[in-house]
Amino acid sequence: MSSPTKETEEPSSSHAGNAAGNIGDATAAERRPPAKRQIPSTVIEISDTDSDDSDVCAVNSYQASADEVKRIRREYSSTSCSSDYSSDSESSWEDDSIVIEDKITGKAVRAQLNPRANRMDNPKLNSNLKSQEVIDKVKTYWEENKDHSSAEVTLTCKPFRLCRLHDLLENSEIINNIVDDMNTLDWSRKKMDLYEFHQTTDLANLTWQRSIRGIYELLKTEVMSLVSQVTGLELSSVSASCSLYGPGDHLLVHDDRLGDRRVAFILYLAPWSPRAPPPALRNGAPGADEPGDVDLQVRETSGDGWAPNMGGALELFQCDDEGCPTRVALRAFPANNTLAFFGVGPRSFHQVGEVLSLELPRLSINGWFHGPAPPAAPAAAPPPAPLAPHAQVVLLNQWLAGAYLSPRVRAQVQAQMERASEASLGDVLLPARVAQLLAALRLADVAWERCGPAQQRRYERVAAAWLAAGTDAPEHEHPVRGLLRVLSSAAFLRLLADCTDLPLAAYRRLELQRWRAGDFTLLPPREHYERPRLEAVLYLGVPEHPICGGQTLFVAPEEAEAEAETALVTLPPAHNSLNLVYCDAGAACFTKYLSKLTMTPQELFYIVTCTYTE
Repeated sequence: MSSPTKETEEPSSSHAGNAAGNIGDATAAERRPPAKRQIPSTVIEISDTDSDDSDVCAVNSYQASADEVKRIRREYSSTSCSSDYSSDSESSWEDDSIVIEDKITGKAVRAQLNPRANRMDNPKLNSNLKSQEVIDKVKTYWEENKDHSSAEVTLTCKPFRLCRLHDLLENSEIINNIVDDMNTLDWSRKKMDLYEFHQTTDLANLTWQRSIRGIYELLKTEVMSLVSQVTGLELSSVSASCSLYGPGDHLLVHDDRLGDRRVAFILYLAPWSPRAPPPALRNGAPGADEPGDVDLQVRETSGDGWAPNMGGALELFQCDDEGCPTRVALRAFPANNTLAFFGVGPRSFHQVGEVLSLELPRLSINGWFHGPAPPAAPAAAPPPAPLAPHAQVVLLNQWLAGAYLSPRVRAQVQAQMERASEASLGDVLLPARVAQLLAALRLADVAWERCGPAQQRRYERVAAAWLAAGTDAPEHEHPVRGLLRVLSSAAFLRLLADCTDLPLAAYRRLELQRWRAGDFTLLPPREHYERPRLEAVLYLGVPEHPICGGQTLFVAPEEAEAEAETALVTLPPAHNSLNLVYCDAGAACFTKYLSKLTMTPQELFYIVTCTYTE
């Protein structure tokens, strides 16, 4: 993996199955379809009118049935996209009105649906929020770090201060105009380790749309002035864009600290009435961010236009004494015509929970108010020190499939590594060992620990203290301890050296991980991938049905075009498959967020990872 690919499709991992001859078959590897495909740039359709014949709803990748489309169109508030769209209509109603026959008079009566503001009107700030009395009261509570709730404003101060301005726009019907105008915008699919959603360019570039230009002007004048008075911060400019989260989309834990960002804000656009699904259709589990989350009594707030079962909440994290996020303390669900904002700082860790709605998209206008730059964030911790392999006797033939122990097969793997810098060894462990391992991993005697910090990764791993406590003889050794002892042995490093032609001498971060819905890893700091290394990834117990997420992707983070869609290598989860990837300096990996839409709370699988160095 010497340089990132510039092509539209990612190179996929080349598999070596039970038959040794498949490893060096370059022709077969070329015929194999890529692990991922490029999502084309397209206009997102947010439609509710009968004039649209498309069954594409909310996101271009979601295909709804005809019945679903009819049901959605009764709830949506925007019109379909048209190249002949005119934003200067003076009518206060759009063309989604319907004609109902009055059976008493026989006269046609026009029933109005989803009212819009006059197209010539601009968004106006609610006059109640302009009141100096209201501003002074909220400012006092903000300075004293005390909760406050009124008809106009809700301020919560734990885990950090979050202010929500209710009924932000006095002419709330203009939100329907804004959603209409969103149908005429070009949306880009944003997909990386931290996020997955649709986004437009900055609002400053969208001034050709009257309603969007109006909301941008309002944000950078009256709203910025109000936020500055409440927070006491000097604010000088605004940057914002439109965001659309469809089914499975998310934004993982981060603190927003970058450059001169001082205050983050989200204006929620949800002018519809969602219907609650039957309990059986609920995806994931309530509060399934981590085991035991339900018992932590997470506070929740909600409002019009969105329901908690649809996901997509702004989730604020509590931090420990060292300033690392630990758990969700507050969930603020979208509420139509509400502006939420908070100060950006070293403890402002938050995320957008996965959207579970299959019908309605989560729409918002979000961004930052900028001012004098705060102090820089502290440097990241260095990677763990490498460990020397142990010299204990290890019988590889009792663990690995016999084909991979033959010199001919090792030579074929080496040829594959020289050609592509990666290889996938299918059915690498003996079937009896795999069954023994999976049975042992489900027993209660294995100790697990939650791995963090939350802004870098979330999964469980076998506790180091439990691994070190094993003193049994090799013939009576616990299967989990036995596997990790094999992978950290000098004998296994020599085998890898034969397969890769690398003089491997040490290893670090050897972990057996347990993955559930909602788990992920993000790209590590630069210090962790500034040197060449061999990454090994072994999947075990992967569900047979399709899953969304859980694949390991290798990218070049410092490249301008670094996105998940243009990954150097993608390793899809495959049971009992050992993947070897050689990384040059500048190449890093992450494991994609595991969606709750395709995994039940009871389902899980395992990943064994290790980094080998020269």
